Amino acid sequence: MTKKWLLTFLSKDFKQYYRTFHLNEKLYLHYKGFRKFENMNLFPELKCLYFEGNGLSSMLGLEAQKEMRSLHLHENCIQKMECLEHMDDLRTLSLADNMFSKIEGLSGCKRLITLYAKGNSIGKNGLSDLEGLLECPSLEVIDLQQNHIEEGEILEEILVKMPNLKVLYLFKNPCTKKIKQYRKTIITAIPTLTYLDDRPVFPNDRRTAEAFCAGGFEAEKAERQKI
Repeated sequence: MTKKWLLTFLSKDFKQYYRTFHLNEKLYLHYKGFRKFENMNLFPELKCLYFEGNGLSSMLGLEAQKEMRSLHLHENCIQKMECLEHMDDLRTLSLADNMFSKIEGLSGCKRLITLYAKGNSIGKNGLSDLEGLLECPSLEVIDLQQNHIEEGEILEEILVKMPNLKVLYLFKNPCTKKIKQYRKTIITAIPTLTYLDDRPVFPNDRRTAEAFCAGGFEAEKAERQKI
């Protein structure tokens, strides 16, 4: 990612990019074979970056991107969540299919709404790998599917403490088999939830789930009859 290469890249697509580096607010640099960030200080106004499908092992190099709102780094080889503290306007962060084991570094992301973190190694060290989620109460959408989360206590220790959680992808984790009546229990425990794993949570789904958790199958049956 030399300055010369970047200038050539911007010049080839003059309808989408400005040749003056700092005027660009978005960059599409996916599937280019880059192994690290270089010369990103040339783009201080950058708000959206697509950098998926490269060979990136570290997030270092984005220190100048204080205006970032949408950061797409999935399908890389990232081993640690870092270099995010200064992105206080970040809304979407995609880190799916990487190699990190712990959610961290989100304390400065005051407006983060969506976090994609499927297909990593999260959970191998227990719930401590997930405590970083609590540093970001603004999160509404969390994708944790296909990780190594085993403890059913994730519900009480992490998820119910997230005040704005609306969409949750948790399937293909061992913990889903350890939470009794998984879907009904999750829906009842998180009143803000509108989508879980593979389908929406409709109002009637919540009614019957809450009835079950309060009084078992008979209570659920009675609530279905009322509906």
